[in-house]
Amino acid sequence: MAILRDTFSDGTYVEFSFVKCIPGKFEGCQINFKHYKNHKKIHDFVFGWTNLTIENYIEVTSGFPLDMLNDFILNNLYSSFENHLYGLEWKKRKEKDTYRLRLYDSKKDCQLNVIDTEVRKFGNEVRIEWEGHINVR
Repeated sequence: MAILRDTFSDGTYVEFSFVKCIPGKFEGCQINFKHYKNHKKIHDFVFGWTNLTIENYIEVTSGFPLDMLNDFILNNLYSSFENHLYGLEWKKRKEKDTYRLRLYDSKKDCQLNVIDTEVRKFGNEVRIEWEGHINVR
């Protein structure tokens, strides 16, 4: 599972783990997302993303902070066409290499203060987890 922890708040983090994946450009995966704040579980749900969205999400997080994706200027925001957690937004903080990160959709808004290297590590963990599930079939 891929975990991204808040730099300033112990016990505040998000987890991504893959439940089931179907290989193919036009297929996708079920993902279990958990959000904890001060050691208390705020969100725990399973949702689906296409493999295209997962590839883009991995690119944005593993290359964080990314300025462009697929020839589009991001302006500190990655958004997908998915129903769940379609928004990933970041804002530079005054602390060195630190950002306020939002993962959100119409019903959920998860915010973390993160260091850029930790976001890149998280993106690579998502990639490893996803590739492990895609290659199982």
